[in-house]
Amino acid sequence: MIDFRYHLVSIIAVFLSLALGLVVGASALRGPLVDQLKETSNRLKNNNETLRRQKDAAGQVNTYNDQVINAAAGQMVAGRLKDESVVFVEAPGADDQMRAQTADMVSKAGARISGYVTLQSKYLDPNQQATLSELTDRLKPAGLTFSADATSAERTASELAWVLVTKQAARSGQEDLAAGQVLPGFKAAGFLTYSGQPATRATLAIVIAPAAASSDKNADADNKALGALPKALSTYGEGAVVAGDADSATDGGLIKALRDDDVKGHVATVDTADSPAGRLTAVLALAAAKQGKAGDYGIGSKVDGALPTPVPTPTPTMTKKK
Repeated sequence: MIDFRYHLVSIIAVFLSLALGLVVGASALRGPLVDQLKETSNRLKNNNETLRRQKDAAGQVNTYNDQVINAAAGQMVAGRLKDESVVFVEAPGADDQMRAQTADMVSKAGARISGYVTLQSKYLDPNQQATLSELTDRLKPAGLTFSADATSAERTASELAWVLVTKQAARSGQEDLAAGQVLPGFKAAGFLTYSGQPATRATLAIVIAPAAASSDKNADADNKALGALPKALSTYGEGAVVAGDADSATDGGLIKALRDDDVKGHVATVDTADSPAGRLTAVLALAAAKQGKAGDYGIGSKVDGALPTPVPTPTPTMTKKK
């Protein structure tokens, strides 16, 4: 808000200065009007300087807050995802830095990261949906069944989720032989890329939303297709969180679409993951989702609060008897 007011006052001051120059150049208008314009111009300059100082001070406070949270994050999240494994899925247009920083926070919480899957723009291309649907049916593992009324996007999401996550801790870390060709098949067709070992089934998942809300005519269809994946990951795994920035919680954003779709209690969302506090919240949201308490957190519309309440407790560390 300070930043906006600072720029607005600056623009007004520029136009007043131009007006003052024009008036000074017109000898017929010299006098009280010129004095009034000079007084107004000086007042705006003083206001502008005050707002600039406030803006700089707010920036310093925000930097300080981030430094404190980053320094304390390890202790704050320690043990909250102990013995869990997490797979990351990036939507087309997601922020790689957000994913990397969130993954670092997840690691500090004690979780193993199985791998990273990055969806390509081709995944949402309307002209490629028939090909994607055919590929989904062709690669479908024998043990997977689709709901009779599932859309093409939901079938693809279910297939990917079935490969990436599991509710059974004993199966986590192991790749299902029947699903061995799913990820390579989608990768070869140009629909996604991956690194690590994402097919070794994690128990939890984090989906990184696109960095900018879409104003494209296909925004609704794209968000429905993307939204099907965290829903499927939550169904086949122990919990899923969609992480993004404030823009992702506005019209055209994935988080806004999920919240409007009323998936509360099914998929957790965090719209501040571009900040250390938001990434800390993402870890807490994932721990809460594992306990069946998925909510919406951040600063956008329809949030349940800044973070889960009560805050999930760390997994107890078992000690051996002497």
